[in-house]
Amino acid sequence: MIQYQRMKFAFVVLFAFFSFFALAGARVVVPSLPEPVRPLAEVETNVVFSTGAATDNKWTLTIERDAAVSNSLEVVFGRDANEDGVLGVEEGELSVGWDCGEWFWRDRRANTACRVEATTQRLDMTLYLNRDREAKSLASSAFPPVVSPTCFNPDWNLARVVSRGVEPVRVESKVSIDALTLRIR
Repeated sequence: MIQYQRMKFAFVVLFAFFSFFALAGARVVVPSLPEPVRPLAEVETNVVFSTGAATDNKWTLTIERDAAVSNSLEVVFGRDANEDGVLGVEEGELSVGWDCGEWFWRDRRANTACRVEATTQRLDMTLYLNRDREAKSLASSAFPPVVSPTCFNPDWNLARVVSRGVEPVRVESKVSIDALTLRIR
């Protein structure tokens, strides 16, 4: 009887030992997450334009966006110094755009910036220029009238448009004597 209990005990120990190693090697399969409804995408394009034609001492910029609050859109203005057709990071001088429900602008040359909570899907801003073709004042549907003189450069010839969070982006640019209109869809 004692021998039977020892065999039974040994069998239980061996069963527990092998079960432990069998379970330790088992893989746990976690179901994958479903595909996102709107995948995070980043689209970038460069738009050729000229600010040198602003003969009536003002430059008007209009940005219309059709995206969710969490998306972002940035338009960077600068001069394509190396003429490669792409506005590099070091060539960008003024950034204007939308980020998580706020309109913003950044002047890299003056190291100034402004962010305001957005109340509309459209941004209208007009920079009034002095005789030296520097920005002297700003009229905007979103921004306060504070502006730095370096917010405008008549040598700008390229705008880089970066849109994050929306799949298709269509950029239309319309350049007239004093206006650049970008419609982002």
